[in-house]
Amino acid sequence: MKVLIATSTGATRNSMEICHGIGKDQRLDLSVVLPDKVAVEKVYDPTGWLLVEQEQKGEEFLLIPVSLKDPRNPRKGFKWGHLLRVIRETGPEIIHVWEEPLSYRLFQFTWIRTLARSRAKVIFYGFQNVSFRWKWLQRIIWKLTWNHVSGGAMASSEAVENLRRLGFPHGGRLEHIFYGVPTNLFYPMDKRELKKELAINCRFVVGYVGRLVPEKGLDWLLEAVELLPPDVHCLVLGDGPMGAALEKRSSAPGLRDRVHFLGAKTASEVPKWMNCFDVLAVPSLTRVGWKEQYGRVIAEAMACGVPVVGSDSGAIPEVLDSCGLVVPEGNVEKLAEALHSAIHDEETRARLIQGGLRRVKEELSVHVMSQRLVEFYERILFIL
Repeated sequence: MKVLIATSTGATRNSMEICHGIGKDQRLDLSVVLPDKVAVEKVYDPTGWLLVEQEQKGEEFLLIPVSLKDPRNPRKGFKWGHLLRVIRETGPEIIHVWEEPLSYRLFQFTWIRTLARSRAKVIFYGFQNVSFRWKWLQRIIWKLTWNHVSGGAMASSEAVENLRRLGFPHGGRLEHIFYGVPTNLFYPMDKRELKKELAINCRFVVGYVGRLVPEKGLDWLLEAVELLPPDVHCLVLGDGPMGAALEKRSSAPGLRDRVHFLGAKTASEVPKWMNCFDVLAVPSLTRVGWKEQYGRVIAEAMACGVPVVGSDSGAIPEVLDSCGLVVPEGNVEKLAEALHSAIHDEETRARLIQGGLRRVKEELSVHVMSQRLVEFYERILFIL
């Protein structure tokens, strides 16, 4: 089975791990398209982008660089002529666009496939779980485009339901496949030794990893930490426009010297810091036009044997299932209570740790996602 995977925003280390997992299947002949140049800084995502200037043939797949129309704006997609050449040369049976079902990149690959007179089935992988009102021209364009798309996988069941509500054709196959995390990077480590290495001197740690933006609920988290005992500190890994305001907020008497802003960390550094957490907080807050689409850090923390407390925004409860504590978003007292329980209640803590490790192994790892994507390819190719 010939499969062409494509992303126009560059490949992260995590997505390359997924490609390796897919490419290990001996039934697949896998090629991966990605940009040869991106001129945009990734301020809030320390994982970085993988870019290649020349074709690279590995054991699992072939990396193919293609030029973007505008390296400063990857959303404009690839140069059409370059894509046309790649599709004709690779002759894929499946074109898997790792973009949202309403992205220009999916639109581009769908119609380039037609120009190339290829019979490849086009599919996507997305996270979008928020509905909206169509403009009449949008509705026409996407109705026509989706009629040429065979289906897609979404990171949450909420996203699948949302796409059906938006009018994705019932003839197109939609499936829910969790986004996987690499367990070769995220796994339980020696917390005591890591705390010495990273000079973490506090007794108990509430951790946060992500962007410092209003919808991520950092104000709410700091209020909850203020209600916890003084020996509980908060480590904040990430960057964003709220950084200065949050640091000022953390100078209040109840938080002074208890909240530590450490900036964004690289992909190789995050697992070490995460293993030092006693609990990970994911306090996302739903906003107009946005709610939590997945929360990859949830699975990363679980893989490290760290309990997780999250709000009920978007996909968080589904990702956590019964292996984490879910609290109503914005409820400071409930969040503080859940964080305290995850740290100090031995029975609860043991249940969350063991349940999280099991959930990653069964549902949330790169290995599981890769297997399910290959099975999805087979259903798309041989059943539709």
